[in-house]
Amino acid sequence: MAVMGCVLSFGAASLQAQEESVIKHGEMNVSVMTMGAGEHVVIALHGGGGTDRRFFFSGNGGEMGQALAAAGFRVIAPSWAGQAGAGFNEVAALVAHARETGATKISLMGHSRGGELAANYARTQDDGVFNTVIQFASVDDRGLPMTQTKKLFAYNKNDRWAAWQPKAFTQSAEPKVQIELGGRGHPVSDLIKEKADLVEDVVGLLKQ
Repeated sequence: MAVMGCVLSFGAASLQAQEESVIKHGEMNVSVMTMGAGEHVVIALHGGGGTDRRFFFSGNGGEMGQALAAAGFRVIAPSWAGQAGAGFNEVAALVAHARETGATKISLMGHSRGGELAANYARTQDDGVFNTVIQFASVDDRGLPMTQTKKLFAYNKNDRWAAWQPKAFTQSAEPKVQIELGGRGHPVSDLIKEKADLVEDVVGLLKQ
């Protein structure tokens, strides 16, 4: 893997290197950005609208990737089409890669269309395959029935793209957490503006 650069850590954690690489699984070649080295892997899925694997490592993504890596997680963010119905093959390849490289826990985290992908993919798997499914301002409107997977729904209530999240939360099984904020912004950075400790909430849930 080619190391593209380093980002200063959060708190007292050591420096975390961002790595750009291609993960090969069967006939799939998935372009990814990876950070961290923990045994709990978080697969981070960008949304549509031209975003790519760098979203969760950027300002608009609240630099969530860096924060999770500094907290001891391995974050793998792929490029995918960002469209409804796409991305299943990429997620499957990354889940297999995570298992093959020592993951003991795997979680899915997605923004907007990426949140929808995380939820749709999780529904196709057995209960308990994923430790946590995290949706930021997702466009998904269906519940998650699994009882062994933690669920987080975080969104601004005035964000028209996330208007379906209350329904998805209500229809989901416990354990689940809803963070409904008062703004209208869609990026993760806008959620953090409304709730400064959102990153800590995510880390805490993943570590439960």
